[in-house]
Amino acid sequence: MTFSAVHLSRPGVALPPDRLDNAQVLGRIRENYRGDPTLWPMIEAGVGLVFEKCNSQYRHIESDQTIDPADYAVRAAKACMEENGVAAADLDLVIYGGIARVYFEPATAMEVAAKLGVKEIHAFDVTSACVGQMEALHIASAYLGMYPHMSTALVCAGELTRGFLAYDIQSPEELLTKAAGLTIGNAGTAWLVRREPFEGGCARLVAMDNYSLPEHWGLCQAPIDGTFTSKSRELFALNVHVPPALRRVIEGYGWTPDDVDHYVFHQPSEHMVKKVLNGLEVDLAKGILTHHLFGNTSSTTVALTMHQLLKEDRVRPGDKVCLASAAAGFSLVSALGEWIG
Repeated sequence: MTFSAVHLSRPGVALPPDRLDNAQVLGRIRENYRGDPTLWPMIEAGVGLVFEKCNSQYRHIESDQTIDPADYAVRAAKACMEENGVAAADLDLVIYGGIARVYFEPATAMEVAAKLGVKEIHAFDVTSACVGQMEALHIASAYLGMYPHMSTALVCAGELTRGFLAYDIQSPEELLTKAAGLTIGNAGTAWLVRREPFEGGCARLVAMDNYSLPEHWGLCQAPIDGTFTSKSRELFALNVHVPPALRRVIEGYGWTPDDVDHYVFHQPSEHMVKKVLNGLEVDLAKGILTHHLFGNTSSTTVALTMHQLLKEDRVRPGDKVCLASAAAGFSLVSALGEWIG
């Protein structure tokens, strides 16, 4: 899908105040360990190996159980609107693209809109694992193209893990499905999308794409009741599909991978991001690495990584940007844009 006039704002971000390092996460696992004492060194070594391969160092985790995902989405939305000079009254559409939610109905986007003070609006949720917020961006861009009366959309997510993370690991075998969750962090992020450019800088979106391989749907799951599990080896093996899929999108628009100045990717691990960049045969400096700072923050990772890129003052007018996220399913959502302003 290509766009004639869709602009993506600078993102808004909300992070929990509590930041855990690897030793603190390992300490939580040790506190919950009730298994054979002779197996603990093997579990400890296995966790350490995961952290080393991913380059996991820190992750923010919300400890206040009274705060829900919508609250984080609202915090991020307010930060985004203030940063980009947009009021709640200007919004025509709100889409919530996060995994985390505390109820099946109504749509979490309704709660977000209400807490922003919006009285009447089109609001709904998109659920698509870690690509949810990117897919919400995709849908918002399409809505602006379909409906002339809509001019400004808010795309947001709040990823709070609550009881979904398994610090209860009792055997080396359980590491195979629970270790990936130990790299996850919490965050809220929000983007604004509209036809007109945003003052102070924004990305003019030129193309988006969704690529899915549903036969792999069972590799990674966050069940309604229970803890997050991921067959990480099998899921990470699907990374081979990412470079050719991105290359098709980039070259389909008339660019080459080398033309792109900044690759802003989902961050399941630093190693996986580098593998995609190597697969595209581009300079690794074109990719920004944030896993060591925030871990894997699920659907909010791409916006959080874009926020970090802008914070580091590395983006200049005319720069070409590729945003992309892969997720359980297996799905890949990507977007191309040019920075203006």
